Amino acid sequence: MGLVKAVRCPRCEAPAAGDNAGVCSHCGTVVDLVMDLTSVPSLAEIRRRAERSIWKWRELLPIQEPAAIVSLGEGYTPLIEARRLGERLGIPRLYVKNDGLLPTGSLKDRVNALAVSRGREMKVPLVATPSTGNAAASLAAYAAAGGLACIVLVPEGTAPAKVAQARICGARVVAVRGAFDTVAALARQAIERFGWYSALSDNPWRNAGHKSYGYEVLDQLGEVPDWMIHPEASGGAVAGTWKAFGEMQELGWVRRKPRMVAAQAEAAAPLVRAWEKGLTDVEPVTPGPTVAEAIKVGQSRLGWQCLAALRDAGGTAVAVADDEILEAQRLLAALEGVFAEPAGAVSIAAARRLSQSGAIGPKESVVAVVTGHGLKQLVEHRLSEIPTIEPTLEALEQAIKGGAPCP
Repeated sequence: MGLVKAVRCPRCEAPAAGDNAGVCSHCGTVVDLVMDLTSVPSLAEIRRRAERSIWKWRELLPIQEPAAIVSLGEGYTPLIEARRLGERLGIPRLYVKNDGLLPTGSLKDRVNALAVSRGREMKVPLVATPSTGNAAASLAAYAAAGGLACIVLVPEGTAPAKVAQARICGARVVAVRGAFDTVAALARQAIERFGWYSALSDNPWRNAGHKSYGYEVLDQLGEVPDWMIHPEASGGAVAGTWKAFGEMQELGWVRRKPRMVAAQAEAAAPLVRAWEKGLTDVEPVTPGPTVAEAIKVGQSRLGWQCLAALRDAGGTAVAVADDEILEAQRLLAALEGVFAEPAGAVSIAAARRLSQSGAIGPKESVVAVVTGHGLKQLVEHRLSEIPTIEPTLEALEQAIKGGAPCP
């Protein structure tokens, strides 16, 4: 299992105030875990393992007690060679990492497997988090599997499917009036007052789950892609993926790392705004209406780490409009058969924008992460009305005449 060598601030490098500290007591940055890489097996040995979950890479993940691990089979989602979509977008070497097929239908399973496993190591009775919906459903499932109680706070009006997922798994769900950042502030107050175990993005054990992207993509693709694009809210996925490639470079497994892209909706793009201003940290914004509700967040708790990764990677941050998101969602489904929730399709919209601007070259490989299944949040598209017919072949033939061609 993985051995944590140090818990420290990635910004000022001060040691954490304690093993379970969430933020640096000096500068307020979310702390990070430094793994001991001396006992990590060779890449060839790990790749020979039959296991197809994030725990295939267990020596690089910060859980030391095997009995504490809670797993629902998270990880190793398909990496699809999206030829038809790539041709449409001008990216012949486009790959789609479909995290909509994780156990609860979103990327949050990668981090909550770590959060709940760490909670079991610590023998906590209860886990808690604020959520725009996906983290609520995921944490509830992993808490149920681990035998822990679960409390989640969500903004009023959160997608019913996500709330239902959390409730059916036994979580206590409370809807709070206000935007996500208001909900998150209340959750942090409650966690401190009531002594709940936090599965927020200020839990560095939780955040380590994002590293699994880097390991899996190298294993599945067989090489380092030129670009990796990820929908972002907190900044953790970009930062975690970049960290994984850094560890693999330190181990001598790879010679280079991908250019990273943080993709956000225009109405909620604090990372993009900070990037465009050349800032080293993120300034909070007030999110506006957007179909990408899963990433409708005004403050990115891991923004410093994300921006640092983008700079080091020679990457960028891209904000896309709702009409671009919905068109990307439609094209991904119609050309590749992958139904993504709107936030999950933000990476595809960003890939299209970068291809059109010439930032992505025609020979470069691109991995776009789709972070959630379309059934998590249903939105209306301008589709023609479904015909209702009498049960005869004549009526069927008439109904299918002139049907809309595939895009």
